[in-house]
Amino acid sequence: KNLLRNKRCVSSLEDMGPGTAFQRVLDEADDDIKENPEMVKTLVFCSGQIYYELLAEREKRSRSDVALVRLEQIAPFAFDRVSQAVAKYHNAEVVWAQQEPKNMGAYTYVLPRVMTATREINGEEKRPRYVGRPVSAAPATGMTQVHQAEYQHILDGVYGSLEDKVYLE
Repeated sequence: KNLLRNKRCVSSLEDMGPGTAFQRVLDEADDDIKENPEMVKTLVFCSGQIYYELLAEREKRSRSDVALVRLEQIAPFAFDRVSQAVAKYHNAEVVWAQQEPKNMGAYTYVLPRVMTATREINGEEKRPRYVGRPVSAAPATGMTQVHQAEYQHILDGVYGSLEDKVYLE
């Protein structure tokens, strides 16, 4: 429901009008990052609402070394497009980010497919690092403070903590 109210989550008529097709994978939207792939240190694959949260946090931290790539279609998996993104940002660590607990989101499905795409198409296997909530029997903690701590852990898992030396450089 949050995406229905998010002002950034919109499509123009040109995106959906005649002569267009569904995009299985959406590459980095920022032109400066897209045009300088050698500067990207972290390539984050994600799907859904977390993209907009990671985008807002990237802007807040003024980071231009993190590329956010959205998987709009998980199955059938877009092996070709994922391998292209990894090849484009070849210097980057590959990350899968999700809001859901590790055992409930798409990570267990995406992990072997990213590894296969990079190994079979690019010739160099890359294993995406998981960033998300830990394994849980419930989809939500039910406690605001724990939820906020887990959410901050996700942001810090992608961008590093504010005290992290790499972030301050």
